[in-house]
Parts: sequence; C-alpha cells; structure tokens
Amino acid sequence: MHLQTRKQLLYFKEVIQLRYEYGYGEDRISRILPLGHSTVSRWLAIFAAENDVKSEPMRKRKKATHPSPEVPAGSELKTLEREVSRLQTELKTERLRADAYEEMIKVAETKFKIAIRKKAGAKR
Repeated sequence: MHLQTRKQLLYFKEVIQLRYEYGYGEDRISRILPLGHSTVSRWLAIFAAENDVKSEPMRKRKKATHPSPEVPAGSELKTLEREVSRLQTELKTERLRADAYEEMIKVAETKFKIAIRKKAGAKR
C-alpha cells in the first residue's frame, strides 16, 4: 500500500482502529472521518489483505463504546498533579492582577473624571 501524505497515513490508522478496535462499520467510519465510503472500504480491504484478516460477516453488534482514558502511572500522575496545582496558582495570581487593574481604572475614572474605557467611535 502506498499512501501519499502523512495525513492519509494518520487517517488510515484511525480507520483501522475504528474498525477493528471499536467495531464500527464502513458507513459510520466515513461519517466520523472526512473520507468517502469507497476510500474506507478500499483501505479496509488493503489492510485485511496485507495482514491476513478475515472480514466479519454483516450482523448486528452491540454498540461499541469508547474506552475510558488511560490513567497515567504513579510518577506521571504525580507530575501531572503538580502541574495542575502550579497552573491553578498561576490562574489565581492572574485573576488577582486583572481585578487590581480593573479597580485601578475605576479609581482613575472617578478621581480624574475621564472615561478610560470609553468605546472609540468611528473617526471621520
């Protein structure tokens, strides 16, 4: 099989995953991905021929569900938790800063009687 672009290769892998891991049919795959039905059908046939996979007969199957996201390993989980904590602290700081700027503008508008936040109209 010869796919021209990296994008095609990514779509090919996604088609194979949706078909053989989730059990989706060709129609559903072509609705999920921006691919035509015949392209999906051709790619599945090529994959089956190259990997000696027998196609499943058409029958009603239970709805396939997406797998739950994988939980990271212990050390990776702790790293991610630290990163979340750091980002939450950073967010609090930035919100405080935004509130301080807002208050500073209010005080300046009141004290100097200048509309700092006025909308700039069309200048002619």
